[in-house]
This record gives sequence, structure tokens and C-alpha cells, in this order.
Amino acid sequence: MKEQVSFAAVPAEKSAETQNGKPKKKKFNRTYLFCWIGAGIPLLGFLLFSGFPLVISILAMFSDMKYNKIETMVWNDFAHFARFFTDPKLLQTIKVTLILACAQFVSLAIALLMAAFLSQNVKGTRLFQTLYFVPYICSTVAVSIMWNNIFGIEGVINTVLGLDINWYNNLDNPYTLTLAIFISIIWQAPGYGIVMYCSSFKAISPSLYEAADLDGANAVQKFRYITLPGISSITFFLLLAGILAGLTTFDAAKIMAPADWDGNAGLNNAGLTVMYYIYIEGMQFSNMGYASVMSWMLFIIMMIPSVFLIKKRILEVEDM
Repeated sequence: MKEQVSFAAVPAEKSAETQNGKPKKKKFNRTYLFCWIGAGIPLLGFLLFSGFPLVISILAMFSDMKYNKIETMVWNDFAHFARFFTDPKLLQTIKVTLILACAQFVSLAIALLMAAFLSQNVKGTRLFQTLYFVPYICSTVAVSIMWNNIFGIEGVINTVLGLDINWYNNLDNPYTLTLAIFISIIWQAPGYGIVMYCSSFKAISPSLYEAADLDGANAVQKFRYITLPGISSITFFLLLAGILAGLTTFDAAKIMAPADWDGNAGLNNAGLTVMYYIYIEGMQFSNMGYASVMSWMLFIIMMIPSVFLIKKRILEVEDM
């Protein structure tokens, strides 16, 4: 007869949380502290230097302030919005801004052509890329001062071409000032696009061009069906960046077309961009309310092409 073996109840091991009958204290994790500090400092900086001014700008749109002091805010019955939709000076600034924004598209086309030329195994490609990139990394203020002297009455342009044109105060055609700013932008802007496009051309597989040669494709067909799709991503980025840069043109206009006491930048305001107008209203005339309205409206206008291009790009990627 087999003995029945009884198993005594073995007490369960004490959990780590109740050792010695007492709850175990959790160790303080310093990593979390450093993470919160690391995230909190930039957040605090954003709230102080970006968040707070944004809130003030929204309040300023619906009120009047004296000398830009918050405590002097008074409700103004949408007066700044009424001025925004009836301001003839604003229409002129929009016209000048759109003209100068076209300089970004011209610069993009120049960048594409120059990059296509440099990609043809040209000797000294890196040297040329560096030379083209130098103007881009130069300060816009320094570049504008340089072109200011070039377009002066006794500057290089008039001396070389034998002209006697006052580019900045031309009574016959005030828009020579706009043209001078336009040229300064075209001289500086293409460098970045050239470097980016050259890198994109190298990323395209040579086997695609070899297969196209076997199929009898000409240069135009190879560029259309191989090169353009291969650089579509960088083109999208440069196009979006160019639109934003064009709509926010400021430094070149401010240096080459200094505003007078009445806030006019050149004859017929030929050098006054939207960003420059916002600066004059907010800083020179202390009209922060109207400057805030123009700033937010400009932001909305900039968002429209940005959202459209981003959405278009997402759809293109999904179709691939």
C-alpha cells in the first residue's frame, strides 16, 4: 500500500514590492528628470518668445494700442480689417512682392540648367559648385549693399553700359528699383538649388539612361521621362521653399529701398514688399494692430500653396 505523500503548503516568495513585510520604495529615476528638463526648457522658451507674442498679435488685430503697450489696448470694431481690404498701398506691396517672388522661380530654373550642365562630367564640377554656392551663404544684407553700389548713379552698371539712370529714383520708370532688387535675388538664390540638383542627378541610376539609349530615346525624352521624375522630390522642396522665400522678401528691399518718414520705399513704393510694409507699420509707426492683421493674412496666403503642394506630393508618392 503506497503511502500518501502530503505536500506541505510552500509559502509563496515575497514579492519585490513587499520585502520584509514592507512596501519597497521605488528608486528615483534621474533619467526622467533630465528628459523633462530637456523638454521643458525649449517649451518654456517657445511660450515666452513665440507663444506669448502670437497671443498678443491676435489680440492686437481687434484693438488699438498706443506705442505698442499692452495695457493701452482698446477694442476698435474691426477697423484694422476694414483698412486691410481697402488699403491701396497694400495692393501696391502685393504687386511688388509677386514680381520679386518670380525671381525665386527664375533662380530655380537657372539652378536646374546649371546643375544639368555640371552633371555632364565637366572638369572642375566641385569648384563650380562652390563658386555658385558662395553667394547663397553670404549675408543678404551684405549682398544688398554690394548691389546698392553696383546700381548707384556712378556704379558699375551705369559706368560699363554708359548709362545715366537713377535706378532707385527713376522718374520715367520707378520700377527700375524693383528690377535692381530682382537682379540681386537672382544673383544670390540659385546656388543652393544647384548643389541640391547636382546631388539628385548623381542619385539617378546610369542604367536607366543606358536602357533609354538602347530604345533610341533622344536627350529631351531622357530628360523628361528619367531626369525629371528622378529629381521630383528635390524640385518639390525647392519650389515650396522658393514660394515662401519670395512671399517673405524683406532684407533686400529694406537695404536697397530705405523707407522715408512717410513709410514710402522708393517712387511709387516700387521697393515696398508685404513683409517690409508690416515692418514699417509695426516698428516705424507703432501700429501693431494693422501689422498683426497683415502678418496673419500673409500666413494664411502662404499656407494655401504649401498645403496644395504637400497634398499633391503625397498623392504622387501614394501612386508610385
